[in-house]
Amino acid sequence: MTTWANLKAELVDLGFEEDSITNEYGRIMINSVNRALDVVYDIVVPQIESYYRITESWGYEDEDGEWTLPKPRHIDENTLDTQRINIADNLAPLIPLLAAHYLWLDDDVTKATLYWNEYDQLKDQIIMVCRQPRKAQI
Repeated sequence: MTTWANLKAELVDLGFEEDSITNEYGRIMINSVNRALDVVYDIVVPQIESYYRITESWGYEDEDGEWTLPKPRHIDENTLDTQRINIADNLAPLIPLLAAHYLWLDDDVTKATLYWNEYDQLKDQIIMVCRQPRKAQI
């Protein structure tokens, strides 16, 4: 389970920065995380949506009996450190890598590119695993 505090700490560590950077980069950090959440939800989730429906590992059944995948809640300046980041557990490792890419893009293109490449490789692995055929039970 990833919380806002955990995610902020991970972004600071990925940037090899001091904890005080969260004050200076606060708005940029929030925007980077929100952008990462949107990209993962809009680009990755649709590719593996059937995995969540079959496994019922993320989401919920709505009033009509349809399996619904919740849109992640955005972070803002009032978000508590204890708030959980609302993303599927298997997608949670993508968020800090992609957010770090956006966060550090202006300061260090090499660092940002490294995190993009790590995100992209991990994303492809997750999609591949989720698309593998499941055992059928007759």
